[in-house]
Amino acid sequence: MKLLIVNWKHPSDPDAGGAERYLARLAELWSSEGQVVTMLVPRPAASNSDGRRPFEIIGAGSRRSVFRDALRFLKQHGDRYDRVLESVSTRPFFTHRVVGDRAFALYHQMAIDVWNIEFPFPVGLVGRYLVEPHWVRGMRGARVIAVSRSTKDDLQRYGVNAIEVIPPGCDAVGKSPPHHQSSAGPRLLFMGRLVRQKRAPDAIEAFRFLQQTWPDATLDVIGDGYLRRSLEARRVANVAIHGFVSEEDKNRLLTEADIVLIPATREGWGITAIEAAAHGVPVVAYDVGGLRDSVADGKTGLLCRPDPVAMGQAASGLLGNAEERRSMASAAVAWAAQFTWERAARAVMRVLAGA
Repeated sequence: MKLLIVNWKHPSDPDAGGAERYLARLAELWSSEGQVVTMLVPRPAASNSDGRRPFEIIGAGSRRSVFRDALRFLKQHGDRYDRVLESVSTRPFFTHRVVGDRAFALYHQMAIDVWNIEFPFPVGLVGRYLVEPHWVRGMRGARVIAVSRSTKDDLQRYGVNAIEVIPPGCDAVGKSPPHHQSSAGPRLLFMGRLVRQKRAPDAIEAFRFLQQTWPDATLDVIGDGYLRRSLEARRVANVAIHGFVSEEDKNRLLTEADIVLIPATREGWGITAIEAAAHGVPVVAYDVGGLRDSVADGKTGLLCRPDPVAMGQAASGLLGNAEERRSMASAAVAWAAQFTWERAARAVMRVLAGA
């Protein structure tokens, strides 16, 4: 099968996230099975590429124009491909309007309240209540795969019915060393892009509340983004801002952590929660879309109302209950084991091939 994957970011882009990881892992696994896979992303297509990917990457337009230029490419060359899979993180490409039933959309998430957090008034208001609903309604009749039940439910409110729910996998599943109990004080961890929607400042505020009970606790913050300088300027005691780290260092910090804090605005799924689970580390996360799917509340971690004090209280209580943390750690490893990339690749290919 000849497959074209369409996305608005290169998988090696510094701003790439879970959606890009999902696409890259599918493309790698399908290519290893003999499928002919091409990925279309903004130019320059080869930028930040390690040159070792087993699939072709081509460029069309810039980050802003790729939505238009991808459709132009399909009008000229769409007949080359048996299936087209577009990745949707808020804005669709509408490839079904060009290639019809050969097109599928892997829908990661709607932005909804993220608009108000990432954009100033009135742009955020217009985006949330006019622009995004217009985009989503344009996907009625398209063949949509949602990455979570939360995303499926969000789409359904606008008349878009996802034909499958297929969560992503996790590279850490089956490869993670067991959690190592530190001899020092409790260790907490935040990992994610340092942008407003990921709410790293909330994690720090939750940690400051927790320090009232656990003064020897530490918080490691890994990730990069436009909030990094302001977070570093706070100079909160026992908080270390690491920036971007290697996979080796990330896994080491996960192995040493007692709890992972995830105070996101919303997620399509929440790969971070599964990475923590694979290491046997319970999470305390905001009770929002996506995280409700990736965290088994009360079993692999705790969901709390979106408030730093509530997060600090939940984390503090969990630190004080070693038996509950051990139970969650064991359940978390078993929970994460379900989410392999091989499973995700087979499930998505089954949908594509069965059309």
